[in-house]
Amino acid sequence: MRQPVMYIDTGGGYVNVTGHAGATAGLAGFTIEWGTDKLDEQPDPNVLHFQLMDRTGDLAGNATRIAGMPVLIQLSRMPLWQDLNRSTPWVETPPALTWADFHQLHTPDPTEPPDPTALTLFMGNITTGGTITQRGNGTYLLDLYANSLTVRLKRTTQQGPTDPALPDLHWTGDARARVDEIGRRINGLGCPPLDPDSIDYLKQYAPYPAPYDLDSMPDLSTVLHKLAAPLPDVALWYEIHQHGSEHLAARYAGDKASITLHGDGTLSVEGAGMEQKALYASDIRINETDMTLPDPVAQVTLKTRKAKWDDNDQKVTFEDAEATVTDRGRLPQNLTETIEAVTFETDAVSVDESGGHWPGTVWQPSDAQRDQWADWLATQNLKPIPEAPTISSRDIDLDLYEHTLQPSAILLAFASTRYTKLLDANGSPVTAGAWLAIGGTLSFAWDGDEPDLSNELTITPLPMIPSELSTWADLDPIGLPWTATVFTWGEFGQITYFEQ
Repeated sequence: MRQPVMYIDTGGGYVNVTGHAGATAGLAGFTIEWGTDKLDEQPDPNVLHFQLMDRTGDLAGNATRIAGMPVLIQLSRMPLWQDLNRSTPWVETPPALTWADFHQLHTPDPTEPPDPTALTLFMGNITTGGTITQRGNGTYLLDLYANSLTVRLKRTTQQGPTDPALPDLHWTGDARARVDEIGRRINGLGCPPLDPDSIDYLKQYAPYPAPYDLDSMPDLSTVLHKLAAPLPDVALWYEIHQHGSEHLAARYAGDKASITLHGDGTLSVEGAGMEQKALYASDIRINETDMTLPDPVAQVTLKTRKAKWDDNDQKVTFEDAEATVTDRGRLPQNLTETIEAVTFETDAVSVDESGGHWPGTVWQPSDAQRDQWADWLATQNLKPIPEAPTISSRDIDLDLYEHTLQPSAILLAFASTRYTKLLDANGSPVTAGAWLAIGGTLSFAWDGDEPDLSNELTITPLPMIPSELSTWADLDPIGLPWTATVFTWGEFGQITYFEQ
């Protein structure tokens, strides 16, 4: 059975400390806090909290070696045939074991080194602090914390590029130049590089950004996040772990999503810049009694910049400005009367009073962008949210759904939950449609001899592309028997496309 594997580097390269006979240290458990719980706040760097059992005291007695120590957690890879080398006779295997489940008999080698093809769950460095507890049996329990590599972006406040035509300012240049410079600095910090698709997105759509005063030193993370902040795609930046590569990538909580029903009865969800196979709702644990009503939000306020000309100093200066986007009639009147707003801070220049001295362009939301913002507002206001949906390795096959058990954005779709009978104003189940997990807590603990990896999620609904399916004939040819489907009549309306 696949399980998390932890490595630490005490100076001589990574050492496996997952736990095995005779080892100096063993992993007792961990949690990774990831993402955000508010769409107007960017995800924080992932934070690892873990416990190591130190059998000899070699680690516990050397605090200077612990501080800053590199930590790596991987999910053990899917086994190959050569790994299935147990000597158990066939007659002793469980009678109900199928070929599809055969790989779950494999136990990873607890002494194996890091695998370049395995899926990374965490990569970072131990911070100062934590506790050391001496146990009755003479061993020590180390309770420690680590920050992921992207924390370096929040701690980097170096001066940006300058331009003689814009004195006393830095981080000058258009969005394309800024993206390139951010990418160079991220690579120099040893952080995961920017995802190529995210780079293309910023270079194509981000408005011309205002520079900063020389006495203002924003961290590198802020400079990156403010580039896409005025756009209705609602870009959130996450560490993306893949087999053999890591990236920093944008996920778009304001993009319209779609759900595809496949001929075998499975669902896939496309949205937020991803496409993922959806879990069956029965494999997602949700709160048995509670849902959360969203705080009403009737408009979006975009904090922008105004370019001005200083006659005395003969230079361009900048002041705060803003642009407002409404729901465009998509919300009930009694809701809009509250005039609650969600605010996004950006470097886009929305007003130019410099008399032609500002060399950049002026940005205002287009009609299409205002429509997209309005659709996002309607989605955010009109859907109750299931509390603490949780995915556990005890319920799913990790080889099929490993993407759901990593600390990064995840796509979900629900069918036949306990809340299906609750209907919205359009008569659709309130949990229907695509959902994006924007944050959560990934936890690992031992359940006896069984590893248990679980992800408790914070989710948000995504705006949906209208369904292309209007009649039963649109599902022809589907060979699924009724007993194999898990949808209610109302939930068929959440399906955008059918694919044989």
